[in-house]
Amino acid sequence: MSSSPLTPILLRPLKSRKGEMKAIALLAFPIVLSQLSVVATGFIDTMMAGHYSRNALAGAAVGSSLCFPFIIALSGMMMAVTPITAHLTGAGKKARSGEVVRQALWLALFLSVLLCVGIRHMDPLLVWMNTSAPVTAIVKGYLEGISFGFPAIACYFVLKSYAEGIGRTKPQMLISLVTVPFNYVANDILIYGKLGMPALGGAGCGWASGLTFWLFFLLMWGYTAVSPTCREGRPFAEFSLPSASGLKELLKLGLPISGTLFMECSIFACITLFLGVLGPVVVGGHQITLNYSGVVFSIPLSIGMALTIRAGHALGARDPEGARFAAATGCLMAMGISLLTLSFTLVFARSIVAVYTQDPKVTAVAVDLLFFAALYQFSDSIMATAQGALRGYKDARVTFFLTFAAYWVITLPLGYLLSMTDRLVPAMGARGFWLSLIVGLTVSGTFLALRLYQVSGRAVRDSAAEDAPRLPVERRRAA
Repeated sequence: MSSSPLTPILLRPLKSRKGEMKAIALLAFPIVLSQLSVVATGFIDTMMAGHYSRNALAGAAVGSSLCFPFIIALSGMMMAVTPITAHLTGAGKKARSGEVVRQALWLALFLSVLLCVGIRHMDPLLVWMNTSAPVTAIVKGYLEGISFGFPAIACYFVLKSYAEGIGRTKPQMLISLVTVPFNYVANDILIYGKLGMPALGGAGCGWASGLTFWLFFLLMWGYTAVSPTCREGRPFAEFSLPSASGLKELLKLGLPISGTLFMECSIFACITLFLGVLGPVVVGGHQITLNYSGVVFSIPLSIGMALTIRAGHALGARDPEGARFAAATGCLMAMGISLLTLSFTLVFARSIVAVYTQDPKVTAVAVDLLFFAALYQFSDSIMATAQGALRGYKDARVTFFLTFAAYWVITLPLGYLLSMTDRLVPAMGARGFWLSLIVGLTVSGTFLALRLYQVSGRAVRDSAAEDAPRLPVERRRAA
């Protein structure tokens, strides 16, 4: 009987399924905590700048919104290291991953320097945004401070992705737990001018972030240098000049990943800009919903990153059925968890909003929008895990185009029509954009799941075709 592509999913015993779920959870849990610590750092910046002054809060908010999408894109570029290293690890060729790391470090330094120069020359954009002179000064100071840490965070992304690729996700969790309190102390010193330092106000958040980026890098570099498992890849065993072939491999995979993450991040910034004309109450409710959604999204995102590792290891070991089984198991895990978070959000919406604000008008808007945010969590879980699994197959270009279509061809135009015009229905305000996100994410999740089914099935069939000539004649006839 010939093997169907679904055979590993349907026929593997429950014990195997539980074992796979445990393996995914052990990889994903540290990533979840790491993601939440990043959210906590952003919360600390906002809270401390807001306590200093309104201008400090506005300057820090504008500064972070200008550079955050680029930092996300930079991290996406360096994510290419994870599947490449995972394939080499699965194939028993971990020693070759050191060259990948060295080439990625060259790329990280080059891109971070370009970004550093660009982010410090955004005066025309600030003029176009028509920010007040005091806020503009704070924004420029914030950008100058945070750009100081771009080379460090870029190299951190490389080393973090390398550790993930060989199956080590705990270090980033431990490092994140150290850097959150460091960021708080640095903010306190630089914003308010303690220990003899000048009071930088909102700009101090940027400098504190820059310093925190350097701590991220130094701790990850120290771990990579001393960990016996990391040293097996020989990332620092020798010096390598930039290689055209090495950089090409990274760019081929990293560019579409980077573009996908940039589009996902920037679409929410665009929606916030459109909603700005509806007033601070609507924007406040939208921001609360967006922030909470980001916290919940860290779960399927982390499972997706774990699937990149699991699928990459299996494919490197020439086990495409194992890769497909891992992808299917991870997607089912995320979907199940999304049903729990969806129910939690619907039941405790008012209590969730109370954590952020006591303003009754803002609360009413946020509670209303959380209904839509709850509904899109299911589609979001499929999209995030399918993306992560496809990265494990080194399949990122089609993902980029599917994501572009979902966000910029469907979500944004539909959201604008529903929210800001009466062409389809009476203008729905912020509801319209969140409804369009449900539509866009459902379309994206569906097509990415179909793409994963196609790619994983093709890998199984190709492997079977390669092995067929080696089988005895009797077995080939029986098959």
